[in-house]
Amino acid sequence: MVTVIRIVLMPLGLMVAFFGIGLDFLLPGASPGLNLPQLLIILAGLGISVVAYKLRRPAFRRRLKAGSRRSMISAALVTVITLLALELLLTVTGMSVYFERYERNYDFHLGGRQFCDAAGCRWNYEIVRDSCARGELSGRYCVANQQGYADDEDFVAGADSADRTRVLALGDSFTQGFSAEVGHSFVETFEARHPDVVVWNAGFSGSGTNQAVATFESLAPILRPDLTILGFYGNDFIDNLLPFQSMYEVEDPRGRQVYVRPFRFDAVDNVVPIDEATAIYLATHGVHPPENEIARLLGSARLGTLLLRLRDSIVEIGKADRRLARGVESTREYLRRLRELAASHDSALLVMLIPSLVDHLSATSEHYLTAIDLMEELGLSYIDLTDVVPNEGFAPLPDTHWNSEGHQKVGALLSDCLQVFIASGNLGDCEHVVMP
Repeated sequence: MVTVIRIVLMPLGLMVAFFGIGLDFLLPGASPGLNLPQLLIILAGLGISVVAYKLRRPAFRRRLKAGSRRSMISAALVTVITLLALELLLTVTGMSVYFERYERNYDFHLGGRQFCDAAGCRWNYEIVRDSCARGELSGRYCVANQQGYADDEDFVAGADSADRTRVLALGDSFTQGFSAEVGHSFVETFEARHPDVVVWNAGFSGSGTNQAVATFESLAPILRPDLTILGFYGNDFIDNLLPFQSMYEVEDPRGRQVYVRPFRFDAVDNVVPIDEATAIYLATHGVHPPENEIARLLGSARLGTLLLRLRDSIVEIGKADRRLARGVESTREYLRRLRELAASHDSALLVMLIPSLVDHLSATSEHYLTAIDLMEELGLSYIDLTDVVPNEGFAPLPDTHWNSEGHQKVGALLSDCLQVFIASGNLGDCEHVVMP
């Protein structure tokens, strides 16, 4: 029996110690270096391993047996006090629990302010117009034309458009212009600099390349764009694995509108729908609701939160790489389809690779490098914005979009590129553009 206990306790203690060492990877925003809670966890783990090691000595076992009752009570008291002290320390440091409690009611809609069809997703014009008139929405949310696209002019091929250069912008929230003041997004910036050019902004938050293909297929025969600009962000690889469908609209605890996809990946990476209750919980808590009462109790404490985050880290090992590989395969087909559609409508295609804040602050991410490789493999013209937007061109965290300054930097670059395209019909002379 003692041998079994020793065999179990020794690796368990080492696991606890390593858990303490790796705590920085489990706490969002934690700074490198050992702090007091970590040291206590490491010492507790090492203590368990030392006791397990000493159990192999007969003299230690005899002493332990002689005072077993008293030792068990002392050990229990020390364990309880240590756990309470750790919980208190983690609370003082401001660590949030896994399943936070919110005491307010949430505003919830399904497909109210937006809708999706064969042409992709966009605003429901009448509902958005009325919400803006009542003051429920403002700013970028109120930029919508009657077709529901993020443009202040309707998508109509006017009588004079045949004699003007026509540009169609596709993409997600960056293309839509989020976090820039109205009139200062990159699309609005180069449109203002070229009043003789017809510019249509069909970007919409949450869009992937799959939606861009559907939108182009619907609009191109009517608008006949000379140039199509696709904004491509790193999360498009995963977005392209999910169907585009009206999102759940939830007001989070800070009163902000949060849009949650009606799908998620399950434990084996299948795409499954989520119900309204799960969507609300996911939007307000940032995690899926507890699977059972034990998980709920664990996630209501700081120490339990660390265990659940450790579980998440273990479960995700290798999953991100496999999901990215699937996303690359899916994205490759959508980009190939968009390239063929653009060619069939005599529209030049330029992919604008959008780096994340991480790409600016540290080494270029795997998603961004993978996107570059994919563009070169498919022979697509792309523009590399890595060195274009400065760090101060990003909105304050947790927002990761460009602010007005960042948008205008990109808008100025595209404006110069558009001037070259109008003059020569060739994108090769544009700064930062890489041709196949």
